[in-house]
Amino acid sequence: MDFFILWMMISYGQRQLRDLSFSSRKEWLLADGDGGFACSSICFMNTRREHSLLTVSTNLPLRRLTMLNKVDEEIIIDGRSYFLATNHYPDTIFPEGYKLLSRFTFDYFPQMTFDLDGCQLTKKVVMPKRSSSIYIHYENNSRKKAIVRLLPLLSFRPKDSLKKADDGFLVDELPDGVRIISDMNLPRLYLKLSQIYSTSPESYWYYNFVYDHDAEIYEDDREDLYNIGYWETELEPGKGMTFVASTRDLAEFDYAEIEAHCIESMESTRGRAGLPTKYSRVADIAANHIVRNKALRTPGIIEGYPYGAISIKETMMSLDGISKVVENSNYDNDFLYELAANEVGGAFPSRLDEVSLHVEYDDPQVPLYFAIALSRCAEKSKNPDCVRRFLPILEGAIETINESNMGGKKLKALGLLEIDNGTGDQLRQTASNAAANALWFNLLTLVEEARSGTADSSGYSELISEIEQSYFGHYFDEEGNYRGVADSNQLLSDMVVPMIVRYSPLSELQKTKICKAMASRFIHGFDSGAQPPASDSSCNLAIVYLAEATGDLKECAEEFNLLKGILEKLFTGQAYTDCLNGFPKCWSQTKSADPQNISSSVMAGEAIRLIKKFKLK
Repeated sequence: MDFFILWMMISYGQRQLRDLSFSSRKEWLLADGDGGFACSSICFMNTRREHSLLTVSTNLPLRRLTMLNKVDEEIIIDGRSYFLATNHYPDTIFPEGYKLLSRFTFDYFPQMTFDLDGCQLTKKVVMPKRSSSIYIHYENNSRKKAIVRLLPLLSFRPKDSLKKADDGFLVDELPDGVRIISDMNLPRLYLKLSQIYSTSPESYWYYNFVYDHDAEIYEDDREDLYNIGYWETELEPGKGMTFVASTRDLAEFDYAEIEAHCIESMESTRGRAGLPTKYSRVADIAANHIVRNKALRTPGIIEGYPYGAISIKETMMSLDGISKVVENSNYDNDFLYELAANEVGGAFPSRLDEVSLHVEYDDPQVPLYFAIALSRCAEKSKNPDCVRRFLPILEGAIETINESNMGGKKLKALGLLEIDNGTGDQLRQTASNAAANALWFNLLTLVEEARSGTADSSGYSELISEIEQSYFGHYFDEEGNYRGVADSNQLLSDMVVPMIVRYSPLSELQKTKICKAMASRFIHGFDSGAQPPASDSSCNLAIVYLAEATGDLKECAEEFNLLKGILEKLFTGQAYTDCLNGFPKCWSQTKSADPQNISSSVMAGEAIRLIKKFKLK
């Protein structure tokens, strides 16, 4: 068997690795906690402009710069050369190092083994947290001495752009490595090797690397990379050596200590999550997306890592689960307090722009998600004061929503918000409005309940009653299908939101009807492999929400057990796909040119919450 999982270790064998159509679409990701990362395919052929060995955050928390794209290797044993790299140039693949791969594993970090005519060489890639460094460790697991030539390929450009050949970079020789300067306003890159080496004096531009995935998204899919010559050293049998790239001038380092520290850190994160061992990777993925955020003085999460910006809405959606993997046990409360401190006139921060580093306030729905996170905190603490502290801000947000009409049409007589999401798709439009109004109802009821028992009245009881009476009939038919789209087997996360908010405008009987209708169509489509009419990146999250909704309903036990089985496969039985988030899409046939997937930011946090809530085994 070429693919198996040992606890949480992902592993691929020779047959799959040497199938380039397969191995070039499976990807790995390491994150440093500051917004920096390393990522590539499992055969180390870069297929996206975001792929690199070292992309760093130059101005916390973002503004990311890709510095070291990759390191190509030539191994010489008994006078014969073996090229480990795999690169796509126009109309050709060269070298074809993927044909030498015999195993790839990923537990704490990626590790690959090359079979060089009976001689084995292993390669590990480790990125310590908050180090702006990458360590590439090579081990000669054979009885023959190997000559190793390393060719660093550099770009020094924003992570979303492409490098084109120019005058090159300034290279300063240091006693134990080199310092590379591209621009006086950018960080320096230091390259070092753990043992004595010699270098070639030549520098070259390598032209026209082709990024296959970019061709689906951008007009330009070609990049030129700069090589400062090769580094050559000898690797004795049974010995190892380490190549390091960093924005810091590192002193002597011990790779064994660095690797042990990374493993210890990840084990600590997994331990804090408190999940059964087979779900440990869920904790790893959640931790990967947490980024220090100086703009708001508290960590946030990156949506679609490593593509998107820090998104406040996504952070709040996943807050309860994400809080289980951070060192600060009071992270969720601290985040809400810091977010409230940044509220302006009833508007909440919605996003941190990576280029300008400005905090944006342009999403009127953020207060609705603030109420979701706050209601979960209140439910966990069993303390109404948790909400009462925020009442002035919540009521200000309600007034802001009333005045802005959520960026759409004015409030309807039924008490419902009517929003045009601009898609022109009836299902998405209906689901979007149903979700927004369920969140609107949740916010109003949260404030009403917090006001109960106090001298003041919120004055929202009449509006709450109007929504409760009109909601089901406005969006659903008597069988529990969304009006006008009863024949669709597509599952969108917005479609399930009304069933999982703490305060829902739906009765238990109405929820049961909807969940049974939705689960029946989805499970049938999933089992039969039928592709939905249109792919949707929130499909994974929708499964989580649908499982949660059915798990809370007495009459949906059968549906819950079936969905729980799907979740267990999703959380544990799959390897990396053509998305970097670590979770496959719910329909395996679904393809999307957009690499950003909501599951990459929210899925892990919500998965942690659900695993703990229903004690999944």
